[in-house]
Amino acid sequence: MNEGEPHQVGKAAPNMGLQDIAEDLAARLGRSVAIDDLDSRLLAHTAHEEPVDQFRIDSIMLRRPRSENTVTRHARDFGIDTATGPVRIPASPRLGSFARLCVPVRCSGTLLGYLWLFDEPTPVPDDDLEPARAAAAAAGEVLFRERLLDDLRRASERELLRDILNPDDEVRRHAAARLVADHGIAPDARVLAAAVVIDHAATAPDSHAGTASPAGTVELDLALRRARQRLTPTRALGMATSATGGILLLMHPRLPRREALRAEAERIHADLATHLPASAVWVGLGPERPALREGAGSYREALETTRVARLVPSLGQTVFSDQLGVYGLLARLPLESLESSALPAGLRRLLAADRSGALVQTLETYLDLGGDPARTAARLVIHRTTLYYRLGRIVDLTGLDLRDGNDRLALHLGLKLRQMLSRGTPQAWGARQT
Repeated sequence: MNEGEPHQVGKAAPNMGLQDIAEDLAARLGRSVAIDDLDSRLLAHTAHEEPVDQFRIDSIMLRRPRSENTVTRHARDFGIDTATGPVRIPASPRLGSFARLCVPVRCSGTLLGYLWLFDEPTPVPDDDLEPARAAAAAAGEVLFRERLLDDLRRASERELLRDILNPDDEVRRHAAARLVADHGIAPDARVLAAAVVIDHAATAPDSHAGTASPAGTVELDLALRRARQRLTPTRALGMATSATGGILLLMHPRLPRREALRAEAERIHADLATHLPASAVWVGLGPERPALREGAGSYREALETTRVARLVPSLGQTVFSDQLGVYGLLARLPLESLESSALPAGLRRLLAADRSGALVQTLETYLDLGGDPARTAARLVIHRTTLYYRLGRIVDLTGLDLRDGNDRLALHLGLKLRQMLSRGTPQAWGARQT
């Protein structure tokens, strides 16, 4: 190679990055070059001497296209995911995209991304295809090395996450020290855990078309990664397992506000709901704790929150631990071993006699609203005379006095316990994790 000539792109030198590879190829071909990952995120690009379309502008400005209907999706119709060499992609007037040349970026046969050249206003000459292929191969080596390093980093983080949630205080103390010394976590960081649980039965292939395998572990792992990126500068460790669901541990001296935490939990749920039934995914948020090694306690409460939410649908799919109310207290009972005989005798008589369920609904609404007749009648959309008649029937059937605080408490707790017992099958409880 003569002095001043661009570097011969081929095998990636140890110190070459994606930007170096793109710059070298651009200098050799006299065309702009872009390299994307599999999610259409821009990893490297060069200056543009030729006209560019809106998709390239968005990729540079936003690091990924604005539209979900991307050029990458358009190009997949031309076989870029299975190709081993350059593929010419025609312009798409519908998308407003120019013609492109796509070279799949692979290493050892594994597809890792795409290298792009504009194929207009003049097509890329055939003589330039081999340098483009060599550049894609070099980019594949770089991405493969980065993937290996990322896998090692994530394995280390998973080990730390398991240790910081370990029941042994000494193991947690050591993990907290490693997070501070080796991972840049502030010594005064506070901690909050989120637990994500997926109903294995509801995500079985025969119950939801297109669902990939055991409990959406791959989708969960990706959702947790995206959540960690969005939460920056708050540091977070995340892990997905096929057996117990997902864990996200947030660490920072000032954790996000409650509204931001709720929004993030809902985004995790929404991410998963694009692949899995929305009703089969729960996100529980534990309480904020003042020290890293107390993350285990926050996680236990987050996981317990998902357990209760599965039994009480009215709580929703994303729930804070402090939203459980009396259900949080009842969840501490050995529900798996309780039978209907645990309910107050008067309530059992009411349940047996009330075939339509109207009296039970009336009683629960009345108690939920603090015994306010006007609000109860309005909530049930009935006349107050009808309400008083129903309350009289309830008193007769239960043998209890609704004016007595102890009787009201027994009925109210009994109704809540009944709701949990009715859904408290072994399948509904799911696996616990410590």
